[in-house]
Amino acid sequence: MTDERKDKMSGSAMATYAACVGKYQLEKTCPPSESGDAAIIGERIHKYLAGEEITLTDEEFGIATRCLNEYAEILATLDLGEPDHKTIEKRLWYGDIWSGQIDLILHWGDKVLILDWKTGRTGTGNSAADNLQLRAYAVLVKKNLPNIKEAYVAIVQPMAQPFTIAHYDEEDLIAADEQIQSIVQAALAPNAPRTPSPDACKYCRAKAICPEAAGVTNELVVSPAAVPALTNEAIADYLEKADVVEGFIEALREEGKKRLLEGQEIAGRKIQAGRTSRSIEDLSTAFERAGLNSDQFLSACKVSIPTLEKIFAASNDIKPKEAKAKLEEMLGDVLVSKTGAPMMVRAK
Repeated sequence: MTDERKDKMSGSAMATYAACVGKYQLEKTCPPSESGDAAIIGERIHKYLAGEEITLTDEEFGIATRCLNEYAEILATLDLGEPDHKTIEKRLWYGDIWSGQIDLILHWGDKVLILDWKTGRTGTGNSAADNLQLRAYAVLVKKNLPNIKEAYVAIVQPMAQPFTIAHYDEEDLIAADEQIQSIVQAALAPNAPRTPSPDACKYCRAKAICPEAAGVTNELVVSPAAVPALTNEAIADYLEKADVVEGFIEALREEGKKRLLEGQEIAGRKIQAGRTSRSIEDLSTAFERAGLNSDQFLSACKVSIPTLEKIFAASNDIKPKEAKAKLEEMLGDVLVSKTGAPMMVRAK
């Protein structure tokens, strides 16, 4: 696969460059990371949203539908009418220094809407106005289309948090350009410092070889028995460091597994065969062969609510949002909602 970024800086990582200006140069020494399951799902949904003919799973289709519903709400909110044209999945360059592949740009004369799809369950934690990736994209669009006088940016992440929209006028775009270029120049400076943090390290390819990230582990040495006596301030500090160390440990494990699979030896570690899971693809045939009555067979089945909503929408020729509401009304107390235990998350 060719690297369209040409090993240059990426607008999608601008927030992490700002958090750790030394990240870019250390990452350049690492090979490209393989896409995980979540990334692969995201890539498939992005292709569907870009108009490619691709068959999605029920889960993927549900996420894509929610993205499109929010997209329609954004257009209704802006009320700019039918766009002159669309630019889909276009990589734009700021000279030959850095680039960004923008999911969708809608054009209305000297106005644009820049849209970014996020399909994961972990949100960015900030609004479109504070999002450095979107700010970088606005700068790229202005750089490549100098006639643009206004840019709206929106981030759609239906599995994580509500969509938000931000507006840039010409003065805002100039200020954004200056800010983004200052981040880029700092990251390109010789011996740019590395500053580990949860935000900077989360998706960093180099965290397994980063001396600064490794150094944080030494600051975490404390007896579990001493934890109840820690102050709230100390707990906050340790939790921040723990987020960095967890990412470092995960990267170590992934690298160790990769090397073992390649046939290398790592003392005290070996590869164990993965667990086998079983599933039934054809329920009708399984019911015929199982020798059970319908009640017995159904007691072993689990219904996918998104799949049921999709089938209901198709059979009644209605939109997914309407199908969801009608199905909830029809099912009544048969449809049970459960809320999990409270979770501690990072405050943005």
